[in-house]
Amino acid sequence: MRKTILKNLFKSILMTIPFFLLFVAIWFFNTWNSMNVNELLFNLKMSLQGASVAMIKLFIIRAFLPTVVVFLVILLLLSFIFKNPMKGVKKGLIIGLDLIVLFAALSYTWIKLDITSFIRQQLNASTFIEDNYVDPKSVEITFPEKKRNLIYIFLESMEVSDTDKENGGAFTVSRIPELTDLALQNESFAGSFGILNGGYSLPGSEWTMGAIFAQTCGLPLKINIEENSMSTQESFFPGVTGIGDILNENGYTQEFLCGSEVEFGGRGLFFRTHGNYNLTDYVYAKKEGWIPEDYSAWWGFEDEKLFDFAKKRLTELSKEDAPFNLTLLTADTHFEDGYVCRLCGDEFDDQYSNVYACSSRQVTEFVEWIKKQSFYDNTTIVISGDHPTMDADFCAEIPEDYERKVYTCIINSAAVNENKDEARTYSTFDAFPTTLASLGVKIEGDKLGLGTNLFSSKKTLLEDQDMDYVCDELSKKSNFMNDLSGISQESIAKLNHADPSCQVSFEITDTTVTINAHDFADVAEQIKSVELEYKVDGLTENKHTTQMKPCSDGSYEIMLNLDEINPHDTDFSVRLNTVLGATFTLFSQRGDMYLKQTDLTDYLKNVKEYVESGNYTLLITTRKNSAARLNDDQISLLHDLGITDNIPKGEDATIIGIITSDNKLAAVSKETTELSGTLENGYPITLKGSWNSTDEKDFLMDINGTNYMVARKGLHFAVVNNKTGHVADYADFDLIDSEVRRQ
Repeated sequence: MRKTILKNLFKSILMTIPFFLLFVAIWFFNTWNSMNVNELLFNLKMSLQGASVAMIKLFIIRAFLPTVVVFLVILLLLSFIFKNPMKGVKKGLIIGLDLIVLFAALSYTWIKLDITSFIRQQLNASTFIEDNYVDPKSVEITFPEKKRNLIYIFLESMEVSDTDKENGGAFTVSRIPELTDLALQNESFAGSFGILNGGYSLPGSEWTMGAIFAQTCGLPLKINIEENSMSTQESFFPGVTGIGDILNENGYTQEFLCGSEVEFGGRGLFFRTHGNYNLTDYVYAKKEGWIPEDYSAWWGFEDEKLFDFAKKRLTELSKEDAPFNLTLLTADTHFEDGYVCRLCGDEFDDQYSNVYACSSRQVTEFVEWIKKQSFYDNTTIVISGDHPTMDADFCAEIPEDYERKVYTCIINSAAVNENKDEARTYSTFDAFPTTLASLGVKIEGDKLGLGTNLFSSKKTLLEDQDMDYVCDELSKKSNFMNDLSGISQESIAKLNHADPSCQVSFEITDTTVTINAHDFADVAEQIKSVELEYKVDGLTENKHTTQMKPCSDGSYEIMLNLDEINPHDTDFSVRLNTVLGATFTLFSQRGDMYLKQTDLTDYLKNVKEYVESGNYTLLITTRKNSAARLNDDQISLLHDLGITDNIPKGEDATIIGIITSDNKLAAVSKETTELSGTLENGYPITLKGSWNSTDEKDFLMDINGTNYMVARKGLHFAVVNNKTGHVADYADFDLIDSEVRRQ
């Protein structure tokens, strides 16, 4: 019996694959009924870190478990019911059934994603975005003398349809009565009609990250790159200027607060690189002790806690001298069916409606709290749904001819609506210039990105052009958006081509050093030999090459006497030779074997000894944000090294220094900073650093004409021998992504 089961195991797995694809497709499109190819591709290319546990459970219940059942049934049939199932007519029937199921899965996916239209759109590139785009850098943007604070609340899946028909919704009874009153009493650009109005969610803005990008940058989120390329980038569309960039340049303190992991879907990368936001999320809340380490609700923590934490942060931000922008993202109303918290009632028959009703009460209570605070008079509140809900069951209750729009409400605006009696037809792109205008900002031409300032009399994209035409053009391939993404075809090729590599470890005794090369990766050809090349004191005339010996565990090893090398200043390279004649450098390390700590705290302790010896100069500079993650111990150690300026904890800053035992030339600044000096042997040194610049000219670690800085963000260190000018160690500590890189 066991032999029979094992014999049919592989056949059963193969026959189950089409059923698995069908179950996944059915689960997927019943869950995401409005999913399109652009959204699917974007999320496949971004990190899934922080995905909802509830979503994973639904996948297991609705796709994985049915697949397991089918697998067991097939295995049972092949092993005990059918005799010789893979012969004759039975074989044809089995293969035919599998092909039918596979065809059904592929056809269903093709139709639901409308892949035919997607292919047509990709074959016909459009210049529509480029033709209508207004670059914020090309127009004059003027802030009032007294800058207003901004509170921007993204409401997950909140749309106008959630209210009652009398107020412009799709239901007999409103699911969001408090939010309805809030919009009616304030600004939603509904004119004198006395109903709710909102923005259309156009192609490229129909999911959370797309919606955030659309509302803050006035553009659809479109990328045309190979899988995973986006998640490996240092910045998110560096060619785009958004509201975060503009407020940052004008001295705002900015913070993004959400109850999930901020890295999910690219949100962390976006907010870090477009406005230098402080990121307060589920991980941060646990780290700071706001919630227990093992706490978990929905995507992280529920909206009740989100608003409590927002009140805490607003109280703290309002005490600072700088104007602030606090941006929130709720999550309880995320499909499927939302999260029932302790505040939810049961006034409706379905769970999702009750969750919406609860969210309406919580948001309105939060707004009422804000109105009672001393900072309110100089604060504008923008409340916007991120996109229409994707919950298939809930959407079934909305009439097909109903035009769905996201909920929109602007409170305490500094701008006056020039068309207060006219209902505007607008998209979420228009939120970008409109939000700035609500802060009292004057915008030359009243247009930014693809958006129009709704307080002005200028026509929006949808008022000027046909909706179907706009949607079709936005769905097409855009070379302009590819350029704005900052990802060249060359960088894509580099990202997706993995060169051979290995790990190297050192074991140092009083008389010898043993070097072991192990964990070889991406070696496509047969290995002929592995060599070690080392240069004592980094000098070419002291270069030696020797064969490393293969070990039984697949590693390669060599032992050198310490009198042959200088462990404080020797460059190592491990080279691989293949049987086909190719040679690859798998690993290289510069300088001091004792300075290879991967923890910044330990590294700072060790380099202090080198500085105090008088034989070395320590260079420090900054490439983009990272300093905000320095802890108290690290700040104290940097001060001990000779950085006398205040290093603000939790804030990004440019840290730069040329430090010797008797000369401490260092600075901490919010600006791009440059320092110059000279080594004991006469070599000139020039350092440039910045925590927020996008200009490559602002990043430099030049020693006698050679730039040692790698093009990656972080705090960069170099330990230089004063007499020879040789770099004994180079390290880049990226505290945001917890990575250490070395030359």
